Amino acid sequence: MRLFFRVVTSFTYDFNGQQPTDLIYQGDAHFPSDSTYLRMTKTDASGNPLNDSAGRVVYSKPIEFWGDGAQVDFETTVKFIIKPREGDSLSGDGLTFFISPVGTRAGSAGGGLGIYTSTLLTPFAVEFDIYSNPNLDPDYRHVGIDIGSNISKNTTDVGDAILGQEVTARINYVQASKLISVHVSAGSESFVVSYVYDLSTFLPQQVEVGLSGSTGGQVAIHDFISWYFTSTLVHTSAGYIRQAV
Repeated sequence: MRLFFRVVTSFTYDFNGQQPTDLIYQGDAHFPSDSTYLRMTKTDASGNPLNDSAGRVVYSKPIEFWGDGAQVDFETTVKFIIKPREGDSLSGDGLTFFISPVGTRAGSAGGGLGIYTSTLLTPFAVEFDIYSNPNLDPDYRHVGIDIGSNISKNTTDVGDAILGQEVTARINYVQASKLISVHVSAGSESFVVSYVYDLSTFLPQQVEVGLSGSTGGQVAIHDFISWYFTSTLVHTSAGYIRQAV
């Protein structure tokens, strides 16, 4: 008899009041003394954002992303707020949710979004990009799906909606359909971007998941408010069912 064998990884962080000890903090990611939100980029003593800053956090436990005969689905929801500096007509650079091989190093500031360099190409990310870098980005603020490059495979124009107010983004991947979908709500506005790609052919069996952000020549305050993640890897196996959380 063949039964289902499920491996489930799930966690929830409400950064407004919680400073998790099971996240790995890299670069400039920190909790400011005046706020319990998770801040990804540097600010000065007066709370003003600083140039050329990058930070990221990684969930400390590796996640099994695929296996023989297995299907993986995941869903993650992030809430964040990006606050432009008063008086600035341009802000930079943005935030991401990413999946990469275990132990990948942090990336650069600016268009690197804390996960990319000229030689480091994070396998998968969803970017919330508020600055158009030449030769990398479309000429609008956007949500983009990145696969192996910080040149997005698909984007949607979000205008000013992801600046200065709380934003909720839900990211889903369904192995059966290979559909990556991102649903974003910001105030009264909502946006959707999607792309079809088999991530199990591209990512290693063990991965890490994380959040990142950066500033460059332009700046903003980049704060995550909360983060929910769950992944389910389903095998067919003889004789037992196991669920791990």
